[in-house]
Amino acid sequence: MRAAVLGQPIKHSKSPVLHRAAYELLGADIDYRAIELDPSQAPEQAAKMRAGGWAGCSVTMPLKDVFVPLMDEVSPRVARLGALNTIVVRPDGALYGQNTDVDGIVLALADARLRQASRATVLGAGNTALAAIEAAAELGVEELKLVVRDATRAQRATALAGQLGLRVQLVQVQDLGAGGIAADHLVISTLPPRAADSWVPHLGRGQGLLLDVAYDPWPSKLAESWAGTVISGLHMLVHQAVEQARYFSAADFDTHTRENVTNAMYRSLGLHRRG
Repeated sequence: MRAAVLGQPIKHSKSPVLHRAAYELLGADIDYRAIELDPSQAPEQAAKMRAGGWAGCSVTMPLKDVFVPLMDEVSPRVARLGALNTIVVRPDGALYGQNTDVDGIVLALADARLRQASRATVLGAGNTALAAIEAAAELGVEELKLVVRDATRAQRATALAGQLGLRVQLVQVQDLGAGGIAADHLVISTLPPRAADSWVPHLGRGQGLLLDVAYDPWPSKLAESWAGTVISGLHMLVHQAVEQARYFSAADFDTHTRENVTNAMYRSLGLHRRG
């Protein structure tokens, strides 16, 4: 069976390393690779997967919303977010869309001993921000500060937060007051690599917990400027990939298997697991 991570650019992706470690441990015969894919090629790729021989695909920028209308079925989570990061090919060739980025965020924070929060700040309003907002709701967040570059492009994010029952404060980064977000307890940056660099002077020297989904280059300028606890995006990447491996391998993931796969993925990156 074949599987792949799809995106553009994709050379930097560590997903092949993670997935290969998982399938070796599980004894699953799945050949997982990275495929550079332009959004215009998404329908062709969907047709290839339906034709057989595919277990599924991981999906990253800029394809997370592009593939949604090409699915035969999507999870309720994807229906809310309008974005997926996982395509599962069912035995009959039907394509099922799921979003495990939410799990990646929740579990990465759990490893840092944060399992509940009443307030959170999310940087950005793109597809990964949508997953972060959903994750915040799962953590029990009631008040969400959404920091963006352009408020006119944050409608999807604010609408989702409202749908999930969160009270939203929408702030443009250049309008942050003195101290920025330094006092905020939980901050999730969903900005692409280097995109947060110009934001750093506005954000302040944060004291809380920062999950920066970017991981290449690392440390980011945002992570270097942060005074509190910082979690790199690699921790999120591992946990979302564990869920994908469960879908693609169709293995029985009991607690013991999940822990073994998670630890194998961490070892494959030479990364120390928190918690």
